[in-house]
Order: sequence, then structure tokens, then C-alpha cells
Amino acid sequence: MGAVALGLIFVFILAAGGLRSVEVGCQNTQKFHLKNMWLCAVVSYAVALAGFSVFLVISTVVSHSPWPTWADVERMPWWAPFGGLIGGVAVLGMITVAKYVGVATFNAVVIVSEMLVALVMDDLGAMGFAERHATPPRLLAAVLITVAVYLMAGDSRETAPRQPEFVPAREAAR
Repeated sequence: MGAVALGLIFVFILAAGGLRSVEVGCQNTQKFHLKNMWLCAVVSYAVALAGFSVFLVISTVVSHSPWPTWADVERMPWWAPFGGLIGGVAVLGMITVAKYVGVATFNAVVIVSEMLVALVMDDLGAMGFAERHATPPRLLAAVLITVAVYLMAGDSRETAPRQPEFVPAREAAR
């Protein structure tokens, strides 16, 4: 893989990560208005399903993306389709607890948990990933990131959560 391609991959990862913070805001705003975390989660996934369905149709028509054969589906591990449901746990976290610690601390703690599980998965070569051992530099990075999150989380206790005031843009302009 060339340096430009790798650079573009990291730009995509940075954009996706930044959008996670925006997602926290969307989820909390939606929960404020819908008043029910389960309804909020269902609406979020319904919107995602509709959006990705549009992209599926476009990719099929424009780029002729391949479809799996029945044999491909049969060879898929039983646990593979559960990624969306597992991701739903993160959505429920966003909906229920992010408002108490703030977006930065919530995402920082999520990053630490993702990193620690990922280190184990990489070390074991789990779920089809190549083995990437937990070397001392990788473990030191995990410790340093965890310490940074601890410092950030300690700072989040200083302010109490508040209910946001939502004013539609057209009313704010008056």
C-alpha cells in the first residue's frame, strides 16, 4: 500500500472518528425530544438503514458492486451479522450517559475500552485479523492514553449536567 493511500485511509478514520462526536450530540438531542431511549435507538437505526439502502442501490447500479453467493453466506461465521447490534450498545451509551460526563470524556473512555479490546484482539489475531503483538511500545501507548482519559474524566466532574435549551433556528433569528 502506498503512502498516499495510507494517508487517505487515516484521513477517513479521522473523519469517521470526528463524526462519532457529532453522533453523540445527535443522539442526546433526539433523546431529549423523543423521551424514550429505545425509540431513539430504533429511529437512529431506521435512518441508518434507509441511508445505507440508498447507498447500496447506488453502488449496485453505478459500480456494479458484487453480491454474495449463497455459498458465501453459508461460509460466514454465525457471529458476523451481530456487529450492528453490538454497535447499538454504544448508541445506548450515547443516549443514556454521555450527558453526564460530556462528549469528550464519553468518547475518551470509549476509545480506551476500544483500544484495550483491540490490543487483545490484535495480539490473538482474533476474528480474522492478522496477529499484531502487544509490544512494549503499544502497551506504553495504551497506558499513556488511559492516563490522559483519567485526567480528562477527572475534569468532567466539575460541571453538573444541564438540560440543553433547544431553540429552532427560525425562532432564534427573530
